[in-house]
Amino acid sequence: MTSTPTQDVENELLASLVNGVLTLTINRVEMSNAIPYYVRDRLIEHFTNAHSDLNVRAIVLTGAGDRHFCTGADLRVRPTPPTLPEGAPDFIVGSAVEMMRTGFQRLMESMQDCQKPIIAAMNGTAAGGGAMLALAADLVVASDTARFVDVFASRGLLPDGGFAYLLPQIVGMHRAKEIVMLGETISAHEALELGIINRVVPGDELDTYVKDMADRLASKPTKVLGWAKQLLHSSVENGRSVVLEQEGLFVELNIATADSQERTAAMREKRDPTFRGF
Repeated sequence: MTSTPTQDVENELLASLVNGVLTLTINRVEMSNAIPYYVRDRLIEHFTNAHSDLNVRAIVLTGAGDRHFCTGADLRVRPTPPTLPEGAPDFIVGSAVEMMRTGFQRLMESMQDCQKPIIAAMNGTAAGGGAMLALAADLVVASDTARFVDVFASRGLLPDGGFAYLLPQIVGMHRAKEIVMLGETISAHEALELGIINRVVPGDELDTYVKDMADRLASKPTKVLGWAKQLLHSSVENGRSVVLEQEGLFVELNIATADSQERTAAMREKRDPTFRGF
């Protein structure tokens, strides 16, 4: 199947920026909010651009409707394959690796590398690649009817998109193996106990709760949040000496920010600081 016209991206991934909060809504209700390659690529663009956009101070990722957050990749829609030279086989060695590297792996990395806090508002089922999006977010708030589903093994597939990289960091190795190997549906409250989700709220309160959380994040010193996110990720992947060196570097960098100067002035003047994110 060939690609859907580019202009459909604007309808299938809604984006709005209000008071420093960028809200991204996967709007494919009839497809259970599964995302085709062009929506995936637009998500990557948004996260990559938000990293350095001073107008963006927090991000909310959610799905339209009240049944599905995201159910992973929509493989019914595929890009037009490149023209192969004469005599080339149908399957080119390395093509699958490249597809993964530039696909959901890249999407996961764009979320992890974005130095703006990302909230996943899990309005419904997060399955497969959609479950990965929840794992890659910084904070997850779910409706009480939401579900977390690892569908890979039950479909004869390996967990991909960085799923196996993220999951053990959150739930521990033994729990991660249980989730991956059994593939059982995990309720919102069970996911809360496992640490996959930060908060569970009634479905009709999800939007209000997430908006309040996003507004609070957007009012904080954005550079500090981004460096703190980087330090926390580094602590998983690097040794103590590396993390402490990074910590010292970020502390020094923070001293030079306008928000740091505002914090000092506010303390001196005995008032609440007004942070601007730079």
